[in-house]
Amino acid sequence: MSLPAPAKYLADWFVRYTKNRDLTFRKISSIKEEGNKVIVEQKDGKKIHYLAEPFPEDFGKLADSIKEDHKGIVVYNTLDNFESMIKVWKKLAGIPNLTIYFVNPFSKLEKKWIVRPYIHAKISDAESLEQGLNSMYIMVEPISKEDAEKLTS
Repeated sequence: MSLPAPAKYLADWFVRYTKNRDLTFRKISSIKEEGNKVIVEQKDGKKIHYLAEPFPEDFGKLADSIKEDHKGIVVYNTLDNFESMIKVWKKLAGIPNLTIYFVNPFSKLEKKWIVRPYIHAKISDAESLEQGLNSMYIMVEPISKEDAEKLTS
């Protein structure tokens, strides 16, 4: 069964981004794409499992579905995705080694913003959490689900 176009586009974009980023760091020994999963193996033996899930309904359940220690979630930078993450922030902040990528490959500004909830929760104060995350969210042009589906089909 093939992936829906937005998921395939997101996974492919993330693989290209990861390879380009590694041109500087040279840490990666292999990258495997298995549907919407991207498995990055580093030269030190560490494996990071990413799920390219364009429009997750529940970030908490999605994070729990990745059983590996080092994990990531790659989503489109939609308002729904941002609000969905905020709703389960406390749960996400309790998961060490989780990285979330919010992406809009079509943005004229930045293409992605990245948050590690476990670390972010430790260094930011709870009162300004949503404001700080919103500042990162607006650095990348938001994309609607409809536009992502149209632009990737």
